[in-house]
Amino acid sequence: MDTIVYGRNAVLALLAASPEKVEKVYFQFNTAHPKLKEILIRAKQLRIPVGKARLEKLCEIAGTTKHQGVCALVTSKTYSPLEEVLDAPRNSNPLLVILPGLNDPHNIGAIIRTAEAVAADAVVLVEGKGSPLNAAVHKASAGALSHIRVSKVRNLARTLLFLREKGFQVVAADMEAEANYTAVDYTRPTALVMGSEGKGLPPEALKECGSFVRIPIAGCVESLNVSVSAGVLLYEAMRQRLG
Repeated sequence: MDTIVYGRNAVLALLAASPEKVEKVYFQFNTAHPKLKEILIRAKQLRIPVGKARLEKLCEIAGTTKHQGVCALVTSKTYSPLEEVLDAPRNSNPLLVILPGLNDPHNIGAIIRTAEAVAADAVVLVEGKGSPLNAAVHKASAGALSHIRVSKVRNLARTLLFLREKGFQVVAADMEAEANYTAVDYTRPTALVMGSEGKGLPPEALKECGSFVRIPIAGCVESLNVSVSAGVLLYEAMRQRLG
């Protein structure tokens, strides 16, 4: 589970000593304290997500009124370097799920739950993008977060290029794609890239995706929830791999 560190000096010290453990820093609205500005600048330099909250909400997050306008979310989840995942894969042909910027913790948790259910090798996040691995993600994953490896990378495009050079096919879901999602050979080393809610994939990532697939829709809705789309692709991958 996650821990909250609050107070200006405590958060500043945390950013100096263990920035890799900080998932997000929350600030109070309408404050101009110089130390808070220092914390904000430092968090952005470290590419740590930041957010603002009203006084009541910040008190709720911190669990106290003595937060001094700032608190930091620290996760107990240990990240696995991507190279380490590839050196000791769970499968002979690794299966990765890459989430470059999902903001809904329930979507992230649901995808992590499905990824663990199909025995994917890891879920890959991008630093400074999307929701932190907070209590809502833990809950939505139904315990799966404790069992699956999670990696965090600095640059999405470079990571996708690195994976392609390692022999991975990079597959992204796209409503306009010509190929059906069942047309891909998922028995190969595969990285599934899921775009963020509403915005999809950034242009730099699109350039590194080798395959684009669509999930057919027969009803009136225009698209599926991202966690549902991820589930469809992951279970097709497992179906093929189980023969």
